[in-house]
Amino acid sequence: MAFRRQFWRWGLTLFVLISVSTAQAQTKASQRYPGPWFEVSQEVREILTRNHVLACAEAAARQSSENPGEFLLYCTRDEEIWTSWRIEPAKHRLVGPGKLLEGIPLPDGY
Repeated sequence: MAFRRQFWRWGLTLFVLISVSTAQAQTKASQRYPGPWFEVSQEVREILTRNHVLACAEAAARQSSENPGEFLLYCTRDEEIWTSWRIEPAKHRLVGPGKLLEGIPLPDGY
């Protein structure tokens, strides 16, 4: 009986921790890239081209509130499949593709 009680307490604690962690991740993403969405610059397009990124025929960006030189990109080739990228144009650094971030919806019009 005591084992069951401990098991349920442990399970409930784990559930609460996962729920809080997920909520914090959503909040963190939306705070880190608060928006608004804007059209990507020619410099960003050139970095994407140099890195042979074909999935960004259409792209929108949000600037990081923590690092003004970093941007979150949402990209699509066909307006159906979207990927996320992180880019720092001044450093010519590109990370991705990744999944869309929870808490950050697609740009308006898609």
